[in-house]
Amino acid sequence: MSKEQILIIDTDPGVDDALALTMLSNLNNNVDNYSKIIMSSIGGNTSLKNTHQNMLDIISVTKLQHSEILKGSESTLTGEKFVDAEHYHGKNGLTLQLDKNTDSHSNLETYEYLHELLLKNENVEVTLLMLGPLTNLAKSLVSIPETKKIIKSVVIMGGAFYVRGNATKYAEFNIYADPEAANIVFKSGLHIKAIGLDVCDSVIINKEKFYNSQYEFNKSKSVLGKFSNSIIDSFFNYHKDKNEMSLCDPIAVICLFYENLFSYKSKEVSVDTGKLKKGLTVPTQKKGKIDIAVDLNIKKVMNLIDKNLI
Repeated sequence: MSKEQILIIDTDPGVDDALALTMLSNLNNNVDNYSKIIMSSIGGNTSLKNTHQNMLDIISVTKLQHSEILKGSESTLTGEKFVDAEHYHGKNGLTLQLDKNTDSHSNLETYEYLHELLLKNENVEVTLLMLGPLTNLAKSLVSIPETKKIIKSVVIMGGAFYVRGNATKYAEFNIYADPEAANIVFKSGLHIKAIGLDVCDSVIINKEKFYNSQYEFNKSKSVLGKFSNSIIDSFFNYHKDKNEMSLCDPIAVICLFYENLFSYKSKEVSVDTGKLKKGLTVPTQKKGKIDIAVDLNIKKVMNLIDKNLI
């Protein structure tokens, strides 16, 4: 008997998270491969209070189909307050205000939900799309290691494996936000595809092209198209000095559904949890289960992002 397929989207919206969730709303044919889609928030780009509300608001605008809403961790694995990226994403995490969605969420935290799945039925396979710090998954692996039995694969937006970081010169933000959690996840033995800064800077929204309506989504009159345009317009108005917008989380969405558009190095990875090089992701020479994306088909990935923001 085939196993039930469940997708958990773990997110900390975040302007690029907002675009990623918009794309997921549009990828109905692919999303329909999953019997359940579970939405899970995590602190990161801004506080959990903000990221959770942003997630609810984006779901409301995009009509992203989902079975359940989970509220994740408000602090790191070691109990510290998350470092945020409000300087980049704005005080509320989105650089613009959306209408408030008041949907309720489960009483279970994300890691508890995974445990419930394990207890109720082992005839499930869970895929996780991790768009923020890796705390929720690490919590599950630490508190209930048997959870690994039901996890089929993980796609992570995080890491700077062979390139410079963006939170510091050593580290990418999602890993820097909770390096202890990242280290546990990378050493878990799970099959992971890692979309790091190594490929993120290849696919961007160009400011001049955006304001000259040279993207497909620019011309869209749909709700999703208008929402995508408002997110990007708000970003460039907030960052008047920037000529490009990175699309890290949308690239991770493409990897989830079109993994063959990427080239990988399969390695073991450790994460530096010390103060000096906190969050540094270190691939070893040894072959491992972490498929690090090192190249991608820029044209095809950008075309898929463009047409799924409509």
